[in-house]
Amino acid sequence: MDGVSLGFSALAIVSILAVTVLLAFVEKRIAPGDWARTVLVAGTGGAIVTIACSIELIVLPLLLVGPLAALGALFATLATSLLETESVPKRLVVAGAATAIVFLPVASTVFATLFDPFGTRLGVIDLGGALPTLVAGGGVAIGTALVRRPPDAVLSSRAEGWPIVVPSVLVWFATVGWVVGLELAADDMVPIIVVSALVIPVVAAAAASVVERLRFRRTTASGFVTGLLAGVAAAVPACAFVTPPLAAAIGIVAGAVCALLPDRLRAWPVATLAVGAAISVVLLGAFGTNIGYIYTGQPELVLGQVFVTVVSIAGGGLVGAGFGWLVQRWPSRERSLPRR
Repeated sequence: MDGVSLGFSALAIVSILAVTVLLAFVEKRIAPGDWARTVLVAGTGGAIVTIACSIELIVLPLLLVGPLAALGALFATLATSLLETESVPKRLVVAGAATAIVFLPVASTVFATLFDPFGTRLGVIDLGGALPTLVAGGGVAIGTALVRRPPDAVLSSRAEGWPIVVPSVLVWFATVGWVVGLELAADDMVPIIVVSALVIPVVAAAAASVVERLRFRRTTASGFVTGLLAGVAAAVPACAFVTPPLAAAIGIVAGAVCALLPDRLRAWPVATLAVGAAISVVLLGAFGTNIGYIYTGQPELVLGQVFVTVVSIAGGGLVGAGFGWLVQRWPSRERSLPRR
């Protein structure tokens, strides 16, 4: 362990936590009570990951433990982001259980390189941990929300309007620090990571705006933000493994697909993040530089990337649906709080 690697690890921790905070602004979770609950939920996710690493449920290099705990905090906030009308105990239980049941197994697959059923010897291609965090966390949140059927008042208050553009752009910049930090070294890959992490979101935002113009004959802030968040999510797994032209192609696909999502899903930033990241992980299997199908002619990596993506989002969705069902039937003396 040297000072440079330790600095990169610290950069990853700070950047991931910054993304966690900034996403609260994008989702307009800015009331004092909401902040307190967000901190408690994030702390629960981070604490569970830290405990799991300390008792060696997940065996990782020491430099990855801090970033993984930060990813656990981000996962917990995303997984419970559509439970904001529920009481604090309910959210904490869902955050803790989802982190243990969903995040830890997927994170083990990605970071401990335990997954290789197709004989690629590459493990899962996912630089920033998008699968356990954005894809699985989005699956839990969407599954929970679809079972609970949030009221229209909650749906209509989701991210919209120009005030969310600034925090969304800051999420983009913080994500650059996230993925650079997880490289853990000042090597030749850092410029590639930075360029791709800058290119993918801006191209995705442009693609989403074009699709919105073609569909609705207008361009709005929410459409721009949808594309930008989709691009940010797509950059997290892919930015170290693609050239700038391929990065732009991934951004176009992620932004366009997310702009075509049903209105209900586009109203939830967590859904945009999940879909953008899932698209990127799958496309890496086909277009990853020197490792993807178009370079090697071998389908094993594509199959592996598709498999882990489907399992992550479907497994998270099923667990989330179970939590949503339980939340509806959990008696509570605490009144549900209206969303601000």
